[in-house]
Amino acid sequence: MAIISEKLRRLRHLFGYSQEYVAFNIGMTQPAYCKWESGQTRPSIDKLQDLASLYQITISELLDKNSAELLRKLLADEQFANKLLGNTGGEA
Repeated sequence: MAIISEKLRRLRHLFGYSQEYVAFNIGMTQPAYCKWESGQTRPSIDKLQDLASLYQITISELLDKNSAELLRKLLADEQFANKLLGNTGGEA
């Protein structure tokens, strides 16, 4: 399931999260999470839901092969785009 492992890595980098941060926020250890990103193991459906919630996307978007569509959705979110661009507010 290389698609999910690569998508998890890309999402984490895009949001600027560490593996430790993601693992903590979904209730697991960093070494266990690392195995997902390396493709050694796969997340359970419960953990997929936790990941989707963390990134504010659906499980379908998380599992979909089309990363470009997900990136468009994320960039359309003004708050996410500002975070990505390093804007902390106050600018219009």
